[in-house]
Amino acid sequence: MAEPFAVIEAHGRHAQRALFTAGGETLVTCGQDAAIRLWKVPSFAPDGAFEGHAASVNTLSFSADGGLLASGSSDGTARIWSFPGGRELDVLDGQVAAAASPAGGFATISTKARALLWDGNYDLVATLPLLDRRLFSLAFTPDGSALLVAGTGTVHRVDVKGRTKAGEYPGHQTAVASMSLSPDGTLLATTGAEGTLRLRRLDGGTERFAVRVGRPGVLQTAFSPDGAVIAVSIDFAIQLRSAADGALLSTIEVPMKGVYGLGFSPDGRFLANAAADGRIRVFAL
Repeated sequence: MAEPFAVIEAHGRHAQRALFTAGGETLVTCGQDAAIRLWKVPSFAPDGAFEGHAASVNTLSFSADGGLLASGSSDGTARIWSFPGGRELDVLDGQVAAAASPAGGFATISTKARALLWDGNYDLVATLPLLDRRLFSLAFTPDGSALLVAGTGTVHRVDVKGRTKAGEYPGHQTAVASMSLSPDGTLLATTGAEGTLRLRRLDGGTERFAVRVGRPGVLQTAFSPDGAVIAVSIDFAIQLRSAADGALLSTIEVPMKGVYGLGFSPDGRFLANAAADGRIRVFAL
């Protein structure tokens, strides 16, 4: 079993996400202790915390320039923070997940399973038409013109300007557990709760492959910086798979059933994982 480069006692209870800044100088994590925590790279020493949520923080998303961080929480709020200062700029009530747009502004998922659009002043622009009975995650296309919203088996594509559904990517039998865009923005990786990883072209939706990962789990994903590898979290392990054909390249064993969020450092040196024991494990690649 590959030994971690660092094990961070991060969140006491479940750690949910691990995300490196674009410059790679900071690792940002969140968890069920209701905090967002910063860690210096490569020492992974503590470097501050953002506090304000009242329950588990489950999603993190940076603005294009890295100056803002959007977080979503089980407390029913999405919050916008200055980064790295951590000043709370706004609280969006009735929201559970948030994603920053490359074109400015944000999208959120509400407690009523609706997707909402907000401008750069954190004012509500639109509540999108009902897309699915449940929504799980959000991601913008690289130019910000479209919003991808993961549902109960389908990823819905919404035209941001027209605020209407513009298509969908089907394929999963049950809930879409995660979705990730390749660094160049051309590919979409999704996992389903049934245990399948699918990769397709974002433009047109042509599927490159669909593979069974072999174990159940939360099935979070992350692309390596060069786009050649997809990391997938499953129970007790992280799989590294080829983005060309889905072939299993290697497996990193993790002594924990709940293996959650994944994040590659921008130089490809590190892979960070958030797990159910509250720890962040950082692996050197």
